[in-house]
Amino acid sequence: MAGYDEREAYAERALNPERRAAVERYAGRVTVDVGCGNGTYVLQLGGERKLFGADGHRFEAWDAAPERFLVSDAARLPLAGASVDTILCFETLEHLPDPTGALAEYRRVTRGRLVLTVPNCQTTPGMRKSNLVFGHWVDRTHRNFYDLNTITAYVEAAGFRVVEARYINRIDLFPFLGEALHIPAAAVRVMRKALRPVVRSYLMTCLVVGEAV
Repeated sequence: MAGYDEREAYAERALNPERRAAVERYAGRVTVDVGCGNGTYVLQLGGERKLFGADGHRFEAWDAAPERFLVSDAARLPLAGASVDTILCFETLEHLPDPTGALAEYRRVTRGRLVLTVPNCQTTPGMRKSNLVFGHWVDRTHRNFYDLNTITAYVEAAGFRVVEARYINRIDLFPFLGEALHIPAAAVRVMRKALRPVVRSYLMTCLVVGEAV
């Protein structure tokens, strides 16, 4: 993809409600967001926590609290063993050349939990027959591809006991259907309300929470 800079997407990263809920539920007092991008979670969810961010590139948004960020390889953190309560790792592992080594590093650093999300790369027969795939498959910066079972196995192999594993980030297919069938927006809203209870959910992301053992 000519001219593509993956930093652009992470410079605009916003809070995701389901990831935010996981942080609020599981993050301990000292938490490091690995692959933090623009630092949205660090800057907005610090509160009573000591929440820090690490990324391979520096972002302008860090200027709001520079003491809370560091430039670091996501698989080699300049932190002592068992020095933090929680590692957050959102949409990062799929980019790394050695995800197994990175997970081992997170197990070394945390004395508590790992809260991790990766793209869901499981496609259904219907998606394949319609020539539809999740965008993760065509992102050239993605080196690793997971579904919930595979990422859970990786987290367990790294020395964590998985306490939560589920799919999040539901896709809303109704605007696409309305466009494809030339249905007015108002009618799409009615269709969504009527059909959503019986329409299959397609979910973009795997969420796994592990406790160090």
